[in-house]
Amino acid sequence: MDHGLARLKPRFMRMGGSAALIAAILAALSAPACASGVEEVGLSSAFPGRGPFTYATAEQAKIKAEIVARGLSHVTSLAFLPGGDALVVERGERLRFLRDATGRNPQLVAGSIANVPAYGKPPHFHPEDMLGIQEVAVDPDFASNRFVYFTYNKPAGVDPGTGRLTSRAILARGRLDGMQLSKVTDLLVGEAMVAPGGSRILFGRNGDLFLSVGGMSVIDFEASQRTDNIYGKVLRIMRDGKIPVDNPFVGKTGSRPEIWTYGHRDPLGLAMEPRSGRLFASEHGPVGGDELNEVLRGRNYGWPQFTFGTDYGGSRLSSTPVGPGTEAPTMIWSPSIAPGGVVFYTGDALPGWKNNLFVASSRRGQINGTGGLIRIVFNDKLQELRQEALLGDLHQRVKDVRQGPDGLLYAGTDEADGVIVRIGPG
Repeated sequence: MDHGLARLKPRFMRMGGSAALIAAILAALSAPACASGVEEVGLSSAFPGRGPFTYATAEQAKIKAEIVARGLSHVTSLAFLPGGDALVVERGERLRFLRDATGRNPQLVAGSIANVPAYGKPPHFHPEDMLGIQEVAVDPDFASNRFVYFTYNKPAGVDPGTGRLTSRAILARGRLDGMQLSKVTDLLVGEAMVAPGGSRILFGRNGDLFLSVGGMSVIDFEASQRTDNIYGKVLRIMRDGKIPVDNPFVGKTGSRPEIWTYGHRDPLGLAMEPRSGRLFASEHGPVGGDELNEVLRGRNYGWPQFTFGTDYGGSRLSSTPVGPGTEAPTMIWSPSIAPGGVVFYTGDALPGWKNNLFVASSRRGQINGTGGLIRIVFNDKLQELRQEALLGDLHQRVKDVRQGPDGLLYAGTDEADGVIVRIGPG
């Protein structure tokens, strides 16, 4: 999340975070943009045309990017159904249905899928609050059970110290029947928190499910480091909501047994390397502190005590980027790329990209209108060899990237007039 609040929080972390100081800063956030003193700069997000757009790339001689859906509001997630249809999340608003997403004439169905929680702007709502649906994922056995998983942030009350709305991050499951979800059940419920962030779902190989949840709390800065809550964590449960007995915090008093790793800032992407089964997460850091982490059972990833990033005003946040007992990132980005969804490519349609990792990027170097896709090539030890920036001239905040059942890549943009872009051979 690259908002004014995110810029201010590290500063009053270091200053002790007194109630009076917090209240003053929160009041300042009600003022116009740039109240933080950091000017927003960038390029227009207007498309350079209707497309399709062709590109020469390093290891796939020519590719074509075409727009398959328009008029979406802030796409944060998309997920494919077995027949080639897709579900699309408009962040905090609704779940949409894209019919024949992988076909020649995709059609965005009017209206939204029913029975998905939506909240609008309740009392005490603040511009930093992220309510409603955030993520969607389709059960690997959807053809037989029709289960769809999604996350949403639900209002919970008011924080007495600040007067800010609190909400809970929740993982839910329902059956997709036409244009509605039925038998919706909450599988995992988080603690009440001021402004919980985004989340991401990934299915494991053993009937389990991984869920990453942001840890950029407005008030509780150390939530990522504590194991009594779900924020700033990667969690692991079974698809029916049960807790795996081999989770690292099972049986530990005061700890959430769903926790797999902790000490994350804003892990907005999860992907499993196809050959090894190793789990990776992209992590949205402060300035210059974006990370790719291998997610290892029980490990601490350091936030907020340790980071490669700086404050949004330019000052250092920690004296050393990796501390005792914390896990170093696999990769960092400086300048930052504001990473979102990630996926390893396994298809045959783009053979030059086999096993490459693709990272959705909202912007580069804190400049708006510079987002796109980042393609990363690894060696056999999953060490970075090189990376390539793609789709930069579309000037879009790319928030998610997925591989379709047709072996092509699909990217969604976090814009007021968002689109779905399909990427295939040129």
